[in-house]
This record gives sequence, structure tokens and C-alpha cells, in this order.
Amino acid sequence: MVGVAPQPEYRVKCLPPITFGGGDERLIFEVNGRRKGVSLKIRQLSRQLVAALPDRALDLIEIAALVYAVDASVSRGGLTDQHMGAKWHRRFLIEMPVLDLSLWTSPDLQRDLEETLMFLSGDKFEFKFVQREGRTIKQSGFFDYGPDSAWVPDTVMMFSGGLDSFAGALEELVERKNKVALISHFSSSKIAPIQQTLQKAISEKLGPGKSMHFPMRVQLQDGTNSEGTHRTRSLLFAALGVATALSFGKDKVSFYENGIVSLNLPPVGNVLGTRATRTTHPQTLIRFSKLFSSIFNAKLIIDNPFFWRTKTDIVSKIHQLGMGDQIANTRSCADVHNQTKQYAHCGRCSQCIDRRFAILAAGLQAQDPQEAYRVDLMTGVRKAVQDKEAALSYVRNAFGFEAMTSSDLEQRFPPILDAVEHLHEPASTALSRLTELLRRHGTAVAGVMRETMDGKRPDQFPKDSLPFLFGEQQRETYFTPQIPLFPNTTSEPSLEKFMLVFDEQRKCLTINDAIEVKGADYGLFICLAKEHLRAAGLGLDPLDYPTTTARKLARALQVEASEAVRRRILRARNALAKKATSAGLDPHRAKALIENLPSHGYRLAPDLVIVRMPTA
Repeated sequence: MVGVAPQPEYRVKCLPPITFGGGDERLIFEVNGRRKGVSLKIRQLSRQLVAALPDRALDLIEIAALVYAVDASVSRGGLTDQHMGAKWHRRFLIEMPVLDLSLWTSPDLQRDLEETLMFLSGDKFEFKFVQREGRTIKQSGFFDYGPDSAWVPDTVMMFSGGLDSFAGALEELVERKNKVALISHFSSSKIAPIQQTLQKAISEKLGPGKSMHFPMRVQLQDGTNSEGTHRTRSLLFAALGVATALSFGKDKVSFYENGIVSLNLPPVGNVLGTRATRTTHPQTLIRFSKLFSSIFNAKLIIDNPFFWRTKTDIVSKIHQLGMGDQIANTRSCADVHNQTKQYAHCGRCSQCIDRRFAILAAGLQAQDPQEAYRVDLMTGVRKAVQDKEAALSYVRNAFGFEAMTSSDLEQRFPPILDAVEHLHEPASTALSRLTELLRRHGTAVAGVMRETMDGKRPDQFPKDSLPFLFGEQQRETYFTPQIPLFPNTTSEPSLEKFMLVFDEQRKCLTINDAIEVKGADYGLFICLAKEHLRAAGLGLDPLDYPTTTARKLARALQVEASEAVRRRILRARNALAKKATSAGLDPHRAKALIENLPSHGYRLAPDLVIVRMPTA
């Protein structure tokens, strides 16, 4: 029996910051002896405000910036790494100097910090704090001071330049009549002007002095960014927000993000693409609130006022508050570096898909030009399998959510309980409200799809466009036996995943310590498993893992044609079902381990398997 591979371990040592000409400061660290760096610049806070902050605020900012940079500097895998699935979870041993050593060496605080990072990233961070001599927060080079001012906000909120945070700012300003501090983080020169444009539009529409923009620039040193998932960056966002709030004497920071993204359930987690984090998950916000309250010995709150809203609700609110003309100036696309003046959005990533469906559902397409998308939602051709499945999985699951019950939600998506437990409501009430939230999201998306295809055949749309692909999927559904999206839980009491452990020396696959697969079937499973691990190493959402075509499998298995592959898969499924029955496992779910996505190919069902392969 092959054991689970241990987490890769990395030793991190934080070095004294380097100050450059003009006062810019870079945080320097080593990962297993290799030097990396991250620069940070916090703008517009006055010297007076910064001077009022305790030194532990500087410690928090530096810890959060270091964690973000360390996370980015170590890859979770790569296309050429056969065992990248084992690299997804990492272990970091970090030595770091701090100003307030007695605070950070508190066992309770250290545990809260490490557990929060584990929940955010899936990685284990272990800290060894040492005393830093000299340098207080007032001497830090991280601040680019603004002018002294008597202006004080009523609300402090994070402002990304996306639809959600823009709508949040408008609600605070227009409906609640609050003065708002807009805290922005950016690492790309293309995002900062967007944030500035929106804040300027707010000031021109609602009057000067109602809002003030506080941009924070975080930039990884060349050669530092080796991992694109950036799952710990939300700690840095929150730390910057809290430091700003404290400087103004405020005790709350708000993240405005719709509940579908906040929940980040497997089928819709790709709304944030491969950069997905649990930034506004209810458990994250509770953990942040507890952690920051402990650090500053005060009751601090990190919240998400938009948790019970869908994206369609949010774009409708922007229109209702009289600033629908600014929707075109917001940005949602994950592919920031390839944005151009002509194409503000790629149209391929799940953020773009989510945005465009919400715009169409709200009837606001006039405010969001189709020409701004490199690939149009309905008429654009999606060439890559990954792009096709991103769009199809989004629609497929929306139709599932439209018909979902609370029981379906709890049984199909056990991670929902992580949210239920942190919503400060009775579990049954929270589950019912979450079901309704997802149902409204599903109804909005399904409605747009039905309206687009009303009275039209799939072949009346461009080949490989979303309506064409969806039509093909529907046709396959009618003529190919399918596993229901939400299975009958009375006949399927357990939804635990199958553990697939591969022994490449013995050419043997063991499933749940109960089934052995050898020979030709082993060869089939190992081909699919390696593709599964490659997808895991890229940080893709599991239900968006790409497929392997029958033709490609035929080459890998050294059989003559695609039809031979189909016959082998059929035999493998049947054999697996028989072995599962003998082992006391569900034969129907075992048979479903090899999943067929019509018109695309085959893959290991990502919601049913955990794959383990020994390191070399």
C-alpha cells in the first residue's frame, strides 16, 4: 500500500527591508536560500494618522505581505510535473522579526493566525518570531503620506474596481448617506486607473468630500511570482483595510462581494477562476474578525453586506442608484495583463461569463458593450476545451441550482456546512436562505439561456459558441445515460470520495483499500489520473478539469481507434461496478468514476475521486 506523499516543505527567512532611492522599501526574504522580494506602498494616509497606529500594525502588514509573497513564490505544481497533485498543499516554516514579540509569541494568537492561513490556502504556515530592533511604524518606508486633513469616514470598505465593490460604495453613499474611505489594492498598472476613474465619477455625481480613495500598491519582485492562485492575498487586503480603519478610529472593514462568489462551492468556485480564494467566505470573515480583535485588543469586525445577493441583484442596484453609465468602466476579467482599450474583458474566464450573464439578466446590456469582450458570451467561438467547459459548467450548474432543494444542497455540497455554521442563524434557516440564494442565481442564468435559444436550433449559432455547445449537451443528455446532477440521496447515503492510490512499480491501482485494478484497466486509469493531477497543479476548480479525447487516449493506450477506447472504458466501468459490489461499495458511483463529457472526452470524475501517486 502506497502512503500519501508528504507536503513539500520550504524554509523562509525574512531579511531586513531594503530602501531604494525616493524612499521606496522592499521586504526581502529567502525561500530555501533563494532570495525573493515584495514592495508595498500605502498612499494618502497622513503622518498624523500613521503615527497614531501601534507598532503591531506594522508587524501585521509585514506578516501579511510576506505570507502573500511566499505563497506566490512557490509553485503548487506545473504542466511538466507528473506528481503536481502532491504539491498542491505546502508547508512553510517562517522565521520573521517583529516589533511586538510578546504579542506574536502568544500561543493562542499564533494558532489563530496559522489556522486562518490553513483555511484560506490549504497550506501549513508555522512561524518563529524573533525580536526586531529599532524602526517603528513611523519610520517605515511603506507609507507615501498624504496631506493632513480633518476628513474622517463613516465607513471603510475595500474597493477593487469591480461591479460588487462599486455597487457597495454607491449604497453606502446614496442610501446610507455615509462618507466612505475606499481602500484599493493593485499590482497591475492597468487596474489603478480604473479605480481612480470610478472614484472620480462618484465624486462628480455625488459631490466632493463624500469619498476618499486610498490606493495600496503591492508588487512582487521579478522572479518572485511562480504561483498564480494567490490564495492568501485576502489576508493582506484585510490587514491593509484594518490598518486604515484603525487610523481613523473605526472598528469595521467591509468587503462587498456577492454570495455566489463568497460561497465558492465547487461547481461555481470557478467564478474566480484559478485565482480563487475564500476572501469573503463567512468562515474567513469570522476568523479575520477574531484574529484582528486579538491583535489590537479591541472588537473589530470584517463583514460582507452583499452576502445574500446575486450578481444580477448587484448590477440592478447600480442602475437603480443612477450610475448605470459607469458599469462599462468597471472591470471583472481575470486576464488583467491581456486587457486592451478595445477589449476590457476576455469573455472566456468565469468572471467574464458571470458578469455578462448578470448584465443580460438585468437587461442592462446597453451599459456593458458587447464589443468590450474579446469573446462574446453567446456568439463567440470557444476553441479550447477548458474554455468550453468553463462556460458549460457554469450554465449546467445554474440549471441544477434552479431546481435544487435544501436537502440537495446539504447532501451534494457538504462544504456548505462551513458557511452554515458561521452565519449566526439557526442551521435550518441558514440552509434555506442559501438554497434560495443559489436558486435565484440559477434562475437568472437559466432565464438568459432560455431566452437566447428560444425558437432556435443549436446549429443556428456559430459552431463551438455557448448556445451550440449547450444544445449539443442537451442532445447528449436525452440519448446518453447520465448521472443526475443532484442524486437521489435515499439510494445514495454516502457521498464520500473514492481514494485512488497508484503504485507505478507494481502497476496496480488500489481504490478505498478495497479494490485492486491491474492490467489494461490500470493503464486506462493511470492516463486519466495524470491529467487529473495536472489540472490540480494548475489550481483549476475541480469541475472545470479538462478532458482527454478518445483519440488522445487511443494513442496513449496504443490501441487502433477511438472506438476501441470506448469499448475499453465500458469494460472498465462494468468490471469496477462488479468489484465495488463485492467490496460493499456503491456500484453506480464506482461506475461513474470515469466521466464522459459529450463532444469533449473523458476524465476522472473530479467530485468523486481523490488521487494519490507516490513521488519518485
